[in-house]
Amino acid sequence: MISADSRQIFKYMDIGTDKVPLETRNKIPHHLIDIITPEQTYTAGQRKDDTTKIINEIHQRNKLPIVV
Repeated sequence: MISADSRQIFKYMDIGTDKVPLETRNKIPHHLIDIITPEQTYTAGQRKDDTTKIINEIHQRNKLPIVV
C-alpha cells in the first residue's frame, strides 16, 4: 500500500489524518506514512520520486502496488 494522502506523511499527526493503525501497518507494508516531521519540507517532486521508486521496488518483487 502506498499512501497518496498529503497529511499522512507527517509524523506526530495521527489525530485527524485517519492513518491506518500501526498494528495493521506492521502486518501489511504501507509506504509514505510518517516519513517527515511537520517542520520538514517535502515537495511534490520528492513525493513523485519516492512514489516511483517504491512502485518500481514492489514490481521487482512481482507484487502489485496499490496507491490509496
